[in-house]
Amino acid sequence: MKLKKHLIYIFVFFFCLQIKAQEDKEVKEKKNAIAVSFGSTGLGLEYARKLSNKLNARFVWHSLKIEDFEQEDVEIKSDLVDILANLEVSIVDIGIEYLPFKNSSFKLTAGLGILNKVNLNGVVTYNEDVVFGEVVITNEDAGEIIADITWTDTAPYVGIGFGRAIPKNRLGFGIEFGSYITSSPKIDLTASNLLENTASQKENLQESLEDFKFIPRIQIRIAYKF
Repeated sequence: MKLKKHLIYIFVFFFCLQIKAQEDKEVKEKKNAIAVSFGSTGLGLEYARKLSNKLNARFVWHSLKIEDFEQEDVEIKSDLVDILANLEVSIVDIGIEYLPFKNSSFKLTAGLGILNKVNLNGVVTYNEDVVFGEVVITNEDAGEIIADITWTDTAPYVGIGFGRAIPKNRLGFGIEFGSYITSSPKIDLTASNLLENTASQKENLQESLEDFKFIPRIQIRIAYKF
């Protein structure tokens, strides 16, 4: 009877070991992660899949919307103006991260960003009356300038960072620094009242932004492995 009882204990012991080994194996085989990030392109929602020990695939959606951001007393050519700005961002990233060192979370990132909408709209108005000799024109009558700047199409991106897309533990943190490499933005410039002639400077503004082909991609993220 004692021998039978001992055999049962041994069987249960090895059965528990087998379950533990199977659980450990399943933990090691977790190859997916979801993440939430925030940064220069707003809120990000991410899905990642492990391809190898050094390579992970990533799919990220970024969204940002800032409405009626006001900046007062901005000096432009000795004139003080107020600027009312709106920014809207919607970008989808498809990319990879490469981990060159086995025991380090340092990584290189690259991919393609689909710029569904990256739009900056600004309204410029005088914040005080305009004086020409003895003639005084109220700031309301002077009019306003509306600048609409838009990036579209697709843009490759590159970057560096720390923190794996598929963390070693269940939770992981990371930070990334990089940039989208885009074509120059499209400019639309309109003006009213006394400032109406300013709209003729659209081509000059377009040329001044011709080299503005980089959109910063900075993210702080938290990932969950499953």
